[in-house]
Amino acid sequence: MKHKLIAWLLVLAACFAFYASPTLAAERDSISVTGHASAEVAPDMAVLFGGLEKRAATAEEARENLAKEMAAFKHLLLVQAIPDQDIQTIHYSLQPEYRFEKNRRKLTGYAARADYKVKIKNLEKLSDVIDKSVNVNLLIDRVDFGLNNRSLFENQLLDEAVSNARSKAAVVARAGGRSLGYLIRASLGTVTGATRTMNRNMMMAKLEDGAAMESTPTEINPGVISVEANVSLEFALE
Repeated sequence: MKHKLIAWLLVLAACFAFYASPTLAAERDSISVTGHASAEVAPDMAVLFGGLEKRAATAEEARENLAKEMAAFKHLLLVQAIPDQDIQTIHYSLQPEYRFEKNRRKLTGYAARADYKVKIKNLEKLSDVIDKSVNVNLLIDRVDFGLNNRSLFENQLLDEAVSNARSKAAVVARAGGRSLGYLIRASLGTVTGATRTMNRNMMMAKLEDGAAMESTPTEINPGVISVEANVSLEFALE
C-alpha cells in the first residue's frame, strides 16, 4: 500500500511539472520596463485659501459682523469676474471663547469664522484679488498654482512615458534578436508635481514688501511647475 501511494505521488508530481512548465516559461518569455517623462510648465490658474474672522461680546454680534464681511468679500470676487461656482465656503464656525481666572473658566465673547477656497482661472486677476481681499480683512493661508487643463497635460505626459518605456523595451528585445509582441500588463503611475504652493509666510513677505509704498499692487511670480510621470509595462517577446 505504501509503495502504491509513493507511485501515485510521483505521477502527480510529473503531471504538475508537465502542465506548469509552459506557463512558467511563457511568463519568463517577456520583458518588463519602466518609462519616465517630465516637463516644466508655467501655471495658468490659482486656488486661494483664506478666512474671515470676527469677535464680539455676543454670538449674534459676531455672526452679524462676519456676515457683513462675507458679503463684501463675495461682492469683490464677483466684481473681479470670479463666477459663483468658483467661490466655495469650506468651513464655518461660531464658538464661545473663554479665559481662565483662578482656575475657573470665564466667558470672554464669541468668535465667528468662515474659510474659503476660491478658484482663479485667470492668473492675471490674482494680484487684484489678493489686494482687495486684504481690504476686507481676509486672512490668506496659501495659494496653490496649477493648470486649467490639467487632465489633458497629464495624458500627454503619460503618453510620453509610455513611448519612453516602449523604446527601452524595443532596444533590449533587438539586442537579444527578438521583437516586441503584445502588451501583457501596464501600471500607470500618477502624475506628480501638478501644483505649486505659496504658503502664508511667503504671502506675508510679498505683502509686506508691497506695503512699503501705499497702493503698491502685490506682484507674485508663480514660476514653473515641475511635473513627472512614471509607468511600468510588460511586453511579450516574439
